[in-house]
Amino acid sequence: KIEGALKALENSYEDMTFLHTKDKINYQIENIDLLSILKDRIKYFETIASTQNRRILLEVINSFTLDISKIEITRLIDNNLSNAIKYSSVGSIIKITLKDNTLSFHSHSNPIKNSKDIFKKYHRENDSVGGHGLGLSIVKDICKKYNIKVNVLSFENNTNIFTYSFNCHNIDISKV
Repeated sequence: KIEGALKALENSYEDMTFLHTKDKINYQIENIDLLSILKDRIKYFETIASTQNRRILLEVINSFTLDISKIEITRLIDNNLSNAIKYSSVGSIIKITLKDNTLSFHSHSNPIKNSKDIFKKYHRENDSVGGHGLGLSIVKDICKKYNIKVNVLSFENNTNIFTYSFNCHNIDISKV
């Protein structure tokens, strides 16, 4: 439990650092193997998930590479994993799918009330769960920068799906 709490705290620190530096630093764009980064981040978050009685399952239909900053893709993945763990039901499985240039996070929790508002800075749908309301705002900024299409689906059966469609390997973001 202590290790999980330390990792959650470290992740919050990484978000705060990113928020303070994102407009001051030009992060180096690399050709990233998304599966490799994803496996690394899942391994990191497995401790946090297990201490909160959740499991993470990775389903890879096909993998791909993209041109993006390693720091920014890590923030995108980490914030989705952190939220999925934080808001999912106890005992549930968080499924991550990699398929056809898309990355999806599936979790079981209360339906999202407003899928547009959740990306606003400081917005929190559930004040009883920890957090600062910054994670999805960071994700929104990264998606905008790299032309990543976001789709959020929320179903009455308590399934929420965040899908990211990557186009950034097709554009030259040095002109952005």
